[in-house]
Amino acid sequence: MFILDEHGVDLNTVIQDVARALLDVGVMVTPTPGPSEPGTPRADLHLTLDAGARGRVDYPTVLKTGPLDRRIATAIALPPDRPLLLIAPHVPDSVAEVLTARGVDHADAAGNMRLAWDGMLLDVRGRRPRTSTTPHSRDATAARAFTRTGTMIVFALLSWPELAARPMREIATVSDVAVGTVHTVMRELSAAGYLRDGAAGRTLNRAGELLDRWAEAYTIKLARKLPIASFTLDTLDRLGDLEVDLKAEGAQLGGERAASRIDPHLYPTTATFYLSGVPASLVARYKMRRDDDAGSIHLRRRFWRRPGDTSPLVPSPLIYADLVSSGDPRQREHAERIRRVDDRLVELDRL
Repeated sequence: MFILDEHGVDLNTVIQDVARALLDVGVMVTPTPGPSEPGTPRADLHLTLDAGARGRVDYPTVLKTGPLDRRIATAIALPPDRPLLLIAPHVPDSVAEVLTARGVDHADAAGNMRLAWDGMLLDVRGRRPRTSTTPHSRDATAARAFTRTGTMIVFALLSWPELAARPMREIATVSDVAVGTVHTVMRELSAAGYLRDGAAGRTLNRAGELLDRWAEAYTIKLARKLPIASFTLDTLDRLGDLEVDLKAEGAQLGGERAASRIDPHLYPTTATFYLSGVPASLVARYKMRRDDDAGSIHLRRRFWRRPGDTSPLVPSPLIYADLVSSGDPRQREHAERIRRVDDRLVELDRL
């Protein structure tokens, strides 16, 4: 299935460029339209090597047309019917390493590729991107729901699904965006099939798919805007006390330390706190040294407002997104584990 993001270029042109690169190494490509959901272009790619002598593979396919980096490669959701084939105008070597570690085959228009099936391996790296003259078009499928402010609204809906039935002004208050923006995003989510109206009012629909798209948009649009500062402690023995004091200041715990509270398989090496600003008194009391490059304690701006929320942890969709946006395959694997055991994430996958 092809899923165009908001950087979408002409679909057929990208397929043709990648198909030519694969043909150069003896792989035939046949795109075949498959079943689609409203507003989402979908197809499968059928790959055949040496006229069928080495077999044929049908790939669910994802097309990425915007810039690719390790964090985005980590955030891409894998379908249950693996293997997945990612195609793009260009796949950098660093991204190829992450995709390979996750078992994602890939090919680009420059001729870089990794395809593995039936005892066959094609692995080509290091080719520079081609200069493209392809005219750009945009994917209109709920595009504004995955802008920076749109992701803030979708986050609120995923974290508290009952909000979908509440007045727009209440959704705007929780997500900390303008009411007009909420109207636009809710309208687009409804048109794309992520919201539906029933006897109980608006409810989420296909929420697991929405979580996948939101986590990737969070990685690209929002996560990099949130860091306030990073610090190191003289000794991590005091981290527990620091967490208690930060909670008293209104901070909530996210990232892999929060994930370890949901499922203890992951031993956290960093601690991420969401709050409104740097608590100078605690920085002095704990002798925290600022280190934005290698610090293990990360302070990030809280981008939502939920009156009366006293939970020590951020909502689990954000914990999940922090892991999938980390660029670390180990954390990505842990994200899939908490998605199977956390009550909120399990509920979203059922909606």
